[in-house]
Formats: sequence, C-alpha cells, structure tokens
Amino acid sequence: MKASYDQPRILIAGAGIGGLTTALALRKLGFRHVEVLEQTAVLKEVGAGIQLGPNAVKVLHDLGIAPALEAVAVAPLATRSRDWASGRTIRDFPLGPECAQRYGAPYYHVHRADLHNALIDAYGRENVRLAQRVKTYAQDAAGVRVVLESGETVEGDVLVGADGVHSVVRGQLLEGQDPRFTGLLAWRGMADADRARHLGIEKNVNAWWGPHRHFVNYYVSAGRRINWIGIVPAGEWRLESWSARGDKAEVLKEFEGWHPIVRGLIEATDEVFKWALYDRDPWPVWTRGRVTLLGDAAHPMVPFLSQGGSQSIEDGLVLALCLAGLPHDPAAALKAYEELRTARTARVQLGSREAGRMFHQTDPLKKFMRNLKFRWAALTNSQEKWRRVDWLYSYDCREAVAAKLGTVSASVPAPTADSIA
Repeated sequence: MKASYDQPRILIAGAGIGGLTTALALRKLGFRHVEVLEQTAVLKEVGAGIQLGPNAVKVLHDLGIAPALEAVAVAPLATRSRDWASGRTIRDFPLGPECAQRYGAPYYHVHRADLHNALIDAYGRENVRLAQRVKTYAQDAAGVRVVLESGETVEGDVLVGADGVHSVVRGQLLEGQDPRFTGLLAWRGMADADRARHLGIEKNVNAWWGPHRHFVNYYVSAGRRINWIGIVPAGEWRLESWSARGDKAEVLKEFEGWHPIVRGLIEATDEVFKWALYDRDPWPVWTRGRVTLLGDAAHPMVPFLSQGGSQSIEDGLVLALCLAGLPHDPAAALKAYEELRTARTARVQLGSREAGRMFHQTDPLKKFMRNLKFRWAALTNSQEKWRRVDWLYSYDCREAVAAKLGTVSASVPAPTADSIA
C-alpha cells in the first residue's frame, strides 16, 4: 500500500451531510485525491427537516454555499417552548437578526434534502461513487486498503468513517461498542404550509413540552412546508430507520389531549414515519492510525439540542483543516482532529440527554421550578441568556485548529467575501 501521490489520498465512507461537508472542505483546501464511497445506489436524503445552529451555518458559508442555502432555508425568529396542553409560553429565546449578529451567521431551518442537494451540487455528483458499501479495511504504515462488498479493493492514505450510527468502519475500529437504545421513538412528518395555514403557526422553533414526550415543529423549504417531530416512549419498536412508515391514527393517539396546533399539524400531514432513537456514551477514541470516524459514526446523539447535523458539519471542516495543516503526517492530523473534537461533541451529547429529561419532566415541583427559572431569565439580564449558549454557537473551526496546530490558518484559503452572510 505504497503512497504514490504528493498529498494524502482520502477515502470517505458515506455521502451524508458529514461526509459531503468533509469532501467539499478538502476540495476547497486543494486536495485532489478524495474518493467518496456511498453504500446506497441512489444519492438522496430523507424528507425530514434539520436545524442548523450558527456554528454550522458559518461552516457552510465558509464552503461557498451561502446563496444555495439562503434560497431554501428559513431563519426562525425565536425558540418558543410551550406547555403541551394550555399552550402557555415556558421559554422564549430570540434568534433572528440578534443571533446572526452575535455569532456571525444565522440560525436556519432546512429540509435535509435541500441541504444535501446544495452540498452535492457544490462537490459534484459525478465525484461520488454509488453502491459502494465498505465491507472491511486493513492498514499499515504506508496506507489503508478498503475492501468493498463488490470485492473491489480501494487504496488510500486515510479512511474516514462517515457511515452513520451503525457504521461498518466503527464496528471494526471499536469492536463491541454498539449504539445504545434510548427507549424513545421519534415520529416525524412534513405538512404543506398552505394546508396548515389555519393553525397560525409562527415562524419559530415551536416546541411543546409534556410528560414523557415532546413535539417540535418549524418551517422549511423557504416556508412552503412545516416539518414536525414528536418524541414518545418507544414501547416495543426498535428499528432505527428514517423511512419506516407509520399510522397517523397512532400518532394522534400518542398526542391525545395535546394543544390543537399539535393535533392539527399531524392531521394536515399525509405520511408519517417513525424511527427508534439510538445514541452512545461519549467515547474518547475515534482514531486508530490512518482511520477515523465522523458524525453519527463517532458521536450519535439524541436530537434534543438540535445539534446532530451541526456537529457533523463542524467535524468535516476541522478534519479537513487538520489534514491541510499536517499533509505529510496523516496519522498525526487525525489524532489532532480527535483531540479537538471529542470533548466538544461529548458535551453536546450529554447536554442533549439532559435537555430531553427537562422537556419530559413529570414531577410537579420540578416542572414548576423549571418554568420559574425560564420566566425569571426572561425578566433579568438579557446578556445572560446568550452567555449560556455562547459555548455552543460561537465555536469557530478555523480558530480551534489554528490554536491546536499553530500555523494552519496561514496555509489554507480564507472565506471569500461572497461566502459570508
């Protein structure tokens, strides 16, 4: 497995949001030998929404897809959390222009397919190899050899496992570290905005908190659709699949007695889907030699901080910057990437779990104290609410890598003027 190029050959298993972000970032940084191996035969994303914090939107702007993103995204005005039955506001957190000004990029809601298409178009569909599922790999001091299920062997200098929560690459890299079933089930649907207009749904992250469950809805596709997700106890369901169809009557039963907006939005939806939620405890090792993990393969998390996709996007740029900073020592570059990302993503993983417990609170006293805390925060120092989330939204990939490697920022191109919002 002798290297034959003057820069590392990068193999990426998975053409999801994290894998494509990595590939595009490497391309922007001048890497000529990047090969994306996607296991599916058709390159597409599921019909669900995704929330992108300014920490991730800043990366996407950096990569030059700001115009494509702006054309399909919705910038919510606030995150508004309400009581499941009465609709009374529990928490109201501003987003909109104030958020964009503080963090240098807006908060966006996007249809996953729209984001996926923007990344694919920027990277080039012809540059993704379809129906190429990784079966196994081997590595030595000279490189990595990947064996595909077709029997073909692909060689490179680095392998990135961006192949999701049930990652084949992770399964070999970290044997016995299976994902943990959370006991929760996510229902999701997408309603036509015109069909739901009578409900008067605001242009916010609209969250409804109830005992043992919660419901979130927001606009996507430039305001033409409303995405929703409802989290409930899973019962016997264990399948982790975004495409498993469900019964709308069953969803309505799960949210029986809930606010008319919640039930009306479910009723306005033609198809509903369900999937079991899995995550893992934070793990300090993602890298062995020339092989590393990214996104859900490295740090799957429950969606209660709405940061799963955003953390994958951060991973992609940080990894690319580390490889650019240490192009002649891929193993050291991967180790630097791991050291930069594990503590941050662990904090997000654990924070997401804690947020779920807060949303689903059943104890009357704890609910009262939770609600009182948020009401008091709304009446006090407005800067305090921002300071609580600065750690999450102000993260800058380039600054983090520059601090780690010292000179990498000078060795890679800066964002162009037209790529900054």
